[in-house]
Formats: sequence, C-alpha cells, structure tokens
Amino acid sequence: MVRWGRFGPMMQPMEKIWHILAFDSTHAAMAAQRLLAHLGPFVIPTPKEITASCGISLRMDPPSAAQAKEVLADHADIAQRSTWHVLVDGKRQDGHGQPQAPAQGQAEGGTQGAAQDEAALQDRADAAPRAPWFPVTGDPASGSTLIAVPVTLYHACADAEEAGEDQDPCLQPAEEVDEDVQVEHTLDVYVNEILTMRVVCTPDHLVDLVVGRLFTEGLISGPGEIESLELLGGSTRANVYLRNRQADLSRALVHTVPTCCTGNQVFNSYFEGDETLRPLAPMDWDPEWIFSLARQFAADTPMHRKTSGTHSCYLAVRDRVLYCCEDLGRHNAFDKVIGCALQDGVDLTSAIVFTSGRLPVDMVLKGIRSGIPVLVSKAVPTDMTIKLAQEFGLTLICSARPDSMKVFNDQLCKPQGRK
Repeated sequence: MVRWGRFGPMMQPMEKIWHILAFDSTHAAMAAQRLLAHLGPFVIPTPKEITASCGISLRMDPPSAAQAKEVLADHADIAQRSTWHVLVDGKRQDGHGQPQAPAQGQAEGGTQGAAQDEAALQDRADAAPRAPWFPVTGDPASGSTLIAVPVTLYHACADAEEAGEDQDPCLQPAEEVDEDVQVEHTLDVYVNEILTMRVVCTPDHLVDLVVGRLFTEGLISGPGEIESLELLGGSTRANVYLRNRQADLSRALVHTVPTCCTGNQVFNSYFEGDETLRPLAPMDWDPEWIFSLARQFAADTPMHRKTSGTHSCYLAVRDRVLYCCEDLGRHNAFDKVIGCALQDGVDLTSAIVFTSGRLPVDMVLKGIRSGIPVLVSKAVPTDMTIKLAQEFGLTLICSARPDSMKVFNDQLCKPQGRK
C-alpha cells in the first residue's frame, strides 16, 4: 500500500498517516491556521517530543499537507519550524518525526536531532482529532473577521514652524490610508427551537463560542448533552438541540449581561439547572508558568496587532498554550477557548486561563463553573471577584506582565518563591 510521507511516496503497511506542522511561535501557528483554513487543519497541542517553544501545531492529512507546504512557501512571514509525519499501524507504535528543511529566511536547526518518544508522539497524534460529540451542519464561518475601510489620517506638527504659510500650524498634511476594523457579528442561539440568547461577537470559532457559552452559563454540563448544532443564515442563527431536555417555562428570566461591552443578551432561563457552585480542586502552579504566558501574551495576537481593539484569551496547561482566541468581547473570547477545550476533551481542572480583560463577577463565575483552578488577567479584579475566589478556592492572578504579577488569591496559600 502506498502512503505519502514527507519525502514522497513510500511503501508502508500502515493504516493511517498524519503530518504535523510545527511553528516558531503560537502566533505563526494561528496565522497559518487561518491561511490554510480551506485545507481543514486540526489545531493540536504540540507534542513535547517536537518542540517546547510553541504550544500549537497543525495536523493534516498528507495531500492537504502537500498543498499547505506550497501555500506557506509564499508566506515568508509565517515562520514554520518543521514538518513531521506520524505513521500509525493501529498498535500505538511507529511514530516518526522527520523535519523538513527550514523555509527561506528561517534559522537552521529547529527540531533536528531532538529526542523522540515514539509512543508518546503516537498517543498525542491519536488524541488530536476533535471528538465527534455531535454533528455540526451549516457554515461555521461567516466571512472575514476584519474589513479594510478608507480613513483620513492627521498628524499634529511637532513645531508650528514646520507648517507652511498656507497650512494650519497645528496639522501636517492629511494622509489617505486603509484601516483594518473588526467585523461585528450577531448570532442568535436557539435551544430546542427556543430563542435563548443573542451573542454579538467576532465571526470565528462560532461553534466553540456556542458550546463554551452554554457550558459557562450552566445550560449544559458538557458537549455530550448536545445532540446536534446547526448554523444558518450566514451563521446568524445557531440551532442547538439538547438530548432529553425540555424547557422549564417557569424560568422566564430576561436580562442583559451587565458587564459585557458587546450587548450580549440572555432571553430566558428555560434550560438552566438549579446551579450549585462547587469549590475548585487545588492545583499547584509555578510563577514562571505565568511569566512565560505573559511573555507570549505580550507578543500580541493577529487581530489585536492590526486593530488594537480585540480581547484575547489563552487556555494553557502549565506554560504551554493550547488555544488562543480573540473577540470583540472578553466573555466571548473566554467562552471560545473553553468550547475548544471541551470538544477536544482537555481536562479543565488542570488548565490555566489567561485573559486580556478585567475580571468582574460574571467572568470569575465562568471560571468557577468551568472548573478552571487558575485564572490570570492582564487587567484587574473587583472586590467581589476576590471574595468569590477566596470562597471557591480559585487562584486569582491579575496585572500579569512578563516581569511582575499580583496574586490576589492563592488556593494553596504557599509563600512566594514556590517550586
């Protein structure tokens, strides 16, 4: 049987073969995922046997990987580290990594000569595909997340003497430029045919957003409760069907999420259960993990780099970023990474979430409901969120920077300088 590997066709009695594309940074991996979206890459945690420098890789079938290589060859700005192939014979063996030659402009070396634990690499490759919790129909993407618009740019003169006789001394000549602005998208979520919530968001990761929102708002306990999800009308409507669930029409609460800047609305509580928040399981953590995540965060994310107007959220295990999502609203970005992790079967009780947004009560409640033991923010908490963190054992870290952070609650109450 002929199977395609990194170096062309080869004769192998294998049942399946995957290619893993590794990158120099999380941002390069994210940029590549967007660029190669038409080829259907799986975003997976980078196996530690490949590299520890970037937490995200792309997993593709061989034909798609061959096309991806051609596409990436024309984008020198996306620093790809190497391509590995994983051979599977159904017996948890024969995982092999073969780095490709670095693309033009990239540093030599990369993962060449790295020690490889074949069984571990194979286990990660087998676990990479998103579990088929429920069928998704329709179009998960509704178009670009950014749009270029013409703007007139003015600059003030540093010195009034720089202005000419016929010019306003306070202004330099105007400049016509194109500016990238965010696309604002409205998604109505129907649960068992009942309009339940409206989400104003950035139009990407919409399935992840819906799954994460249902989970963090207490409507589901996991993706296994979803029977199917359908996106309609250019992804302006999501039909979610829950298994063995009926609406409790006595729960007719109508409210707007009070601290969300995007105007998200919840129209009723028909499908919410009688919520009992539980204390979080303790998780030891290392300050160096947080500093490492803060350094990655400071490197910026694609949409924020272009617009300076998005919120970002990372979900990590230790200091390895598994998912990074951006959105107009911090609640949405949080729900997107939670939705990604739920569908991939990530254990949230061992995860860290790092968000760009401030942490009012509803954001911290999302973390507690999700079972996230460590919640980190670039911004600040409130007095009530600190009390919530203390009550439910949430490690709460804010004002996180590459060189400093403020720990408002440590669930293990260890002194600084921990190991």
